[in-house]
Amino acid sequence: MFHAITRKILFNNMLYIFIFCVLPVNSWAQSSDRIGWSITPYIWASSTKVDLTFRDTGIGEGNISFKDLLDVLDTAGMIHIEAGKDHWRMFGDLTYLKTSDTTERQLLTVDTRSKQAFADAAVAYWPGGVGSQLSFYAGLRYSGFDDRYRFNLGEIPVGEQHTSNNYYDALLGVRYRFDLAERWALLTRGDCSFGDSEGTWLVQANFAYTVGKLRQNRFLFGYQYKQAKFQDGDLVSKFTYHGPMAGFNFRF
Repeated sequence: MFHAITRKILFNNMLYIFIFCVLPVNSWAQSSDRIGWSITPYIWASSTKVDLTFRDTGIGEGNISFKDLLDVLDTAGMIHIEAGKDHWRMFGDLTYLKTSDTTERQLLTVDTRSKQAFADAAVAYWPGGVGSQLSFYAGLRYSGFDDRYRFNLGEIPVGEQHTSNNYYDALLGVRYRFDLAERWALLTRGDCSFGDSEGTWLVQANFAYTVGKLRQNRFLFGYQYKQAKFQDGDLVSKFTYHGPMAGFNFRF
């Protein structure tokens, strides 16, 4: 499974492309004497809007479709893992993406190579015990960007640029499960993070359909909306992402 994130800077015109996703997994009922595990590979087919501000002056905006993103994606991997029992669980979500793109502007060619890593690590608490409908979570959100740009006049290299930025944020959120039928549920989530970044917030809703003889696994499909803002010197980048998402949840 894959999911995607990319940024690119053009000569005299800068454009960042970024997608970030997290697919939460609500827990299932389990006995209190063992640790329950949940693993979910997923995809978020998000469209992205980017707004750039330099020294409080808007310098441009752009819209990137999921199809456009796939054209520059080289490698992607993401996974969500949870483990715990009683009233407590710990979860981690890791996303890694590698992209490349080439842009030609008259005589100038810009080759872009980007690597992005995103990770959430949090502790979740269920007031009614793991497997009940309501949970709260708190932890740390990491966003890392590493971008390399090579400028060429025809076949002649004329310069290179390398930027690397890391952001660490405190993460707070809540999840709630609506039981719709014997095999159907609606999983909802909302969170915000703040710290090194200028702030992010996310809302999400996924339908879950339970499968298997033991009814431990689930198909997930739904929709997610997210806003995030990052500052790099005098440049502020605001991202708005929205689109459908899907995954498969293994529970044991």
